[in-house]
Amino acid sequence: MKTLQTLIIVLALFTSAVATANDYEQLQTQAVEVRSSGPTVDEARTALTEVIVSLSQEWLGTRWGLGLPQSSTPQEGKINCGTFVGTLLVHAGFDVNHKKLQRQPAELIIKTFAGKDDIRRFRNRSMDEFVEGVREMGDGLYIIGLDFHVGYLLVEGESVRFIHASYVTETVVDEDAATAEPIVTSKYRVVGRLLTDETVKKWIAKKKIQVKGSW
Repeated sequence: MKTLQTLIIVLALFTSAVATANDYEQLQTQAVEVRSSGPTVDEARTALTEVIVSLSQEWLGTRWGLGLPQSSTPQEGKINCGTFVGTLLVHAGFDVNHKKLQRQPAELIIKTFAGKDDIRRFRNRSMDEFVEGVREMGDGLYIIGLDFHVGYLLVEGESVRFIHASYVTETVVDEDAATAEPIVTSKYRVVGRLLTDETVKKWIAKKKIQVKGSW
């Protein structure tokens, strides 16, 4: 009986893994199809936001970890915060050296995609002030840099979500930014808009994005 139960569990896990892999590939295909359709910048930005967020959800629960090797497949191996950010961008179709990107300080990761007018720093602000300030930046997908951490912020109306490979839970998580420990405890908070017009145009044209920094 135990052997049969074990087999059922293994088969269920295998089926789930295959379904996840298929979903992930479909999302990547969706990004390719959108680009091939000749979208406007706004159309591409909307699609990219949906694709990147959807890709991130496939990673939820994947183990966080430092050192090599770093996973490129959701639910397998381990992944650190910088690699998580870069891997999703590559899988969404950006031409960027994500291995170099993940080695840079969070500020330089943000500057790789956002110009100075699309970056906001929050110094000596309460969490209420921080969350309200991010909402004021408008709906969209952002990269947030902290003392020793980096991840995505998704702003949708009153909702501000923090999607990242967390050293706190030691998994990839999607949580309320207002209560996320890495944000709450960080003295350094910088937020940059990911999908600026320039960045989206580079994605549409399959143009390489040069990583800021030399590490």
